[in-house]
Amino acid sequence: MGFVNAHFIAYTGDLGVTGIQGAYALATVGIAGLAGGLGFGFMADKYGRRPLLVLSFIFRALGYTVLLTANGLPMAILGIVIIGSSWTSVISLTGTVVSDTYGLRRLGTIYGTMFTVMPFGASASVWLAGQIYDSSGSYDKALWISLGMGLLAATAVAMPSTGLAKRIWPSTAS
Repeated sequence: MGFVNAHFIAYTGDLGVTGIQGAYALATVGIAGLAGGLGFGFMADKYGRRPLLVLSFIFRALGYTVLLTANGLPMAILGIVIIGSSWTSVISLTGTVVSDTYGLRRLGTIYGTMFTVMPFGASASVWLAGQIYDSSGSYDKALWISLGMGLLAATAVAMPSTGLAKRIWPSTAS
């Protein structure tokens, strides 16, 4: 998500859009995030938290796919709206999936660890996208990496909770 925060306006500039138009397009993230957070939350109560978290990460990957194929502002807005719809939903859905998997007793430690590590990944992605752009003149590789990370996250969430995380934080859920 760091790419969107730091590079989206410059990305739209490469599509021939003014900075103010790119900023207006970026503002749609908030509206899409509100709709996505409420919609994904409602559907999670109905269809299950883990499947909706997987779907949310797939939406991110889809949004980056749209950005990769964008040839103007309308497609860029569509891509950012798709990405934005998953933006806030991931926060609450992640918390509920963690509590479902590991119980409430470990939720603070796990969630705290996740949100301590996340800013490092976000800042590294912003730096990496800038390096990629500076060396190639295009954001395409950065978008491909973002798309891949969305799919990787979806796959990780879809897999049963086993391995290292289970050894560090044994389940206390009943």
